[in-house]
Amino acid sequence: MDHLPAIRTGSSASEPQATLQHARDCIDCGDWNGAFAAAQTAVGVRESAEAHELLGLAAWWLSDIDTLFRSRERAWQLYVAAHEHRRAARIGVWLDWDYRAFRGEPAVAQGWLRRVRRLLANDTDCAEYGWLLMREADARMARDAAGAVDAAAEAAALGRRHGDQDLEHVALSLEGLARVAAGSVSEGMQQLDEATALVVAGEFVDRSAAGVTCCHLIMACDLVRDVDRAGQWCTRVREYCRLWNHPPLFAVCRTQYAGVLMSSGLWAAAEDEMQNAIDELTVMRPGWTSLGTLQLAELRRRQGRLDESEHMYQSLATAPAAWLGLAAIALERGSTADALRYARRFLRQVPRGNHTARASALELIVLATSATAASPAADRRVRPATDELRELQALSQRVESLALRASATLADAVSVATEGNVDVATEAFEAAVSLFERAAAPYDALRSRLLLAVHLRNTGVPESAMTEATAVVREARDLGAASLVARAEMLLTGLPRPAPVSPASVDAHGAALTVREREVLALLVEGLTNRQIAASLSLSPHTVHRHVSNLFTKLGLSSRAAAVAYGIRRGVARDRL
Repeated sequence: MDHLPAIRTGSSASEPQATLQHARDCIDCGDWNGAFAAAQTAVGVRESAEAHELLGLAAWWLSDIDTLFRSRERAWQLYVAAHEHRRAARIGVWLDWDYRAFRGEPAVAQGWLRRVRRLLANDTDCAEYGWLLMREADARMARDAAGAVDAAAEAAALGRRHGDQDLEHVALSLEGLARVAAGSVSEGMQQLDEATALVVAGEFVDRSAAGVTCCHLIMACDLVRDVDRAGQWCTRVREYCRLWNHPPLFAVCRTQYAGVLMSSGLWAAAEDEMQNAIDELTVMRPGWTSLGTLQLAELRRRQGRLDESEHMYQSLATAPAAWLGLAAIALERGSTADALRYARRFLRQVPRGNHTARASALELIVLATSATAASPAADRRVRPATDELRELQALSQRVESLALRASATLADAVSVATEGNVDVATEAFEAAVSLFERAAAPYDALRSRLLLAVHLRNTGVPESAMTEATAVVREARDLGAASLVARAEMLLTGLPRPAPVSPASVDAHGAALTVREREVLALLVEGLTNRQIAASLSLSPHTVHRHVSNLFTKLGLSSRAAAVAYGIRRGVARDRL
């Protein structure tokens, strides 16, 4: 993200003060075109480092890439020549991010950061050094989340000591994001909420820094699938970006928000956000288009458009996340060896300290290894995924994330099923489904339910397998997950078709139903909604929805009204269960 220091400009009597002051005033009120014109005039009248700095800032807001680089690199030269190393360092920090965002050249960007570090080698007690730490912390986030926490905390301390509130507040938000990535979700989210509240209160000077703080929170929500929090703060981000005419930041933030929408099953809205973000970033921040493309590639995979998804991931093979996507595609196609190779390549690039990033890869390795072991032509050279399962289980206990607990439970279910512990595996599969539903992750709940159906078929319970697979077909079709539909339908073709269950074949207590299903039916008869039933039985609404679907399938009914009518005819009441 744009961890950029606010302008700290001085003046000298020899400079065209009125024009420069007008440029500063335009920056303060968000008049980027006015600032550009005034700064350009100042450069023409009498060239100075400050005039070039102001021109570069206005060009940044206006996405004028040629002027941006020309002005900032010239400002660097003039500040260095004048031995104003702190001001030069500030420009160097900007240029690091400019080369990443506008040109997608991380090696060049890293060269600027190294130059800034050398420039400030003997001057580390200043706000400019804090901004350097911020950039370095952001760059190391994916590799070392714990190290990023320490660097961001140090940057915040420098901001407090030197009165740079923008540095202090953005560093607080980055520290919170790093803590979430490292597994301290509650503490990290509290820091992010605090920092973002400061944006709403207007306690920022640099508006790009304020926007980035909001974006950090949405990124954290994407990591742990916190749909409610993301929805609340994304509204604030939109308001802020529209107020200050900052579409580039809005485009970046909406890519993360799209990920939250995708996880929660709102795929049409997610795709709109992704496509709009990609279109905007292509024009304004071409170096960031990969953020939207990675999200779209994952959506295409979940939709079953595997060839499209694979092409997108392959075009972004330098990003570690692309290898995880390719691993998931390989697993869906049954290429477990490729799935293991890609997932382990991803893990080699993401250290153990980055907990939330590693979890999906660990789960995938357990699933791929178990699928290999269950194959008739199993390759006995494939080692068990014991280490990966243990790490995932440890993460689920440490990281405060319902989705991660669900992932670990699913991996455990698959592993136990491979070992032949039928009843324990069945309970674990059902628990994983319930946890994913509670985490508002419908796609993951459905793929877990499909694995449960396969397990039930393999262990000689075809009727229950058919119930689960039929529900997957129906709900995955509504979601748009074509590959899940296809796999569930293939499973159904291999199952024996039982005779339809008719109301006449069920006694007054609904003997064909489980105890929980009979409880749900009784509450349906009472007229309760799914949400009310969930509250009454201490279940999630998604779990209640699944029980209602099972009722329809088992009783051969087509609607809620038909289920209520059936219950009334059979005399089903809650006090009789």
